[in-house]
Amino acid sequence: MKTYGFAVSARFVWTVLAFVFLLAPIAVLIFASFDDASFFRFPPNTYSLRWYEAALESREYKSALSVSLLVAILAGFIAVLFGAMAAFALVRYRPAGGRIVEAILMTPLVLPLIVWAIALLQIYSRLGMSGTLPALVLAHAVITMPFSVRIMVSTFADLDPLLEQAAATLGASPGRVVRRITLPLAMPGLVSSAAFSVLISFNDVIVSSLIAGARWITFPVRLYAQLRSQGIDPITLAIGSAIVAFILVAALIGEFMFKWSRRL
Repeated sequence: MKTYGFAVSARFVWTVLAFVFLLAPIAVLIFASFDDASFFRFPPNTYSLRWYEAALESREYKSALSVSLLVAILAGFIAVLFGAMAAFALVRYRPAGGRIVEAILMTPLVLPLIVWAIALLQIYSRLGMSGTLPALVLAHAVITMPFSVRIMVSTFADLDPLLEQAAATLGASPGRVVRRITLPLAMPGLVSSAAFSVLISFNDVIVSSLIAGARWITFPVRLYAQLRSQGIDPITLAIGSAIVAFILVAALIGEFMFKWSRRL
């Protein structure tokens, strides 16, 4: 009994230490963003919203954030749309070679992103699409598609096909079955898929740095360039803290409302 109690206590302590190790950098980032100094320091001596106000007035960062949001929303829409259709076909119809198709759809998770970025860059250069918004959106849709497919495969696998068959038996057309039965039941998976796709697209650096042109610089690329050339900028700390806080809140809401961890 004592051995069991010691094991439980050790596991609890190890879990707490793991969370502290993972969350400590985030806590440092958030607290440092409220410092009034013009350079990075921790702990802060004086607290202020100075750099959050400067972030709201910065044209460069607002432009980069707007590009990131635009690309993430468009890429997320494409990934969810085609990922959901592919997942539905794989689950409901179980075509021959379905495992192979699913494995192909998952390949962006296996190969390094730099490989995908270089391959897409070569294709875009031949098509004359380099540095354009459609090229960047399609590139992000490619890297977010596996998450959408994986989530939607799990979602459709949990749906009872008899409900769709019953609606069809009662005279509902295929389109009506999809609108009134399939989509409402799959809505938690669609929301989870969209959230993951948007967040992954928004945070991408590798693909964006190679595909995006000078006109479509995303926020992570802008931040990376700033860190390489001038070091840590207090404005980037403020914006980064706001983004991290938003992602944490979205993750908590998604976990409690849609059970994201069970869909991956």
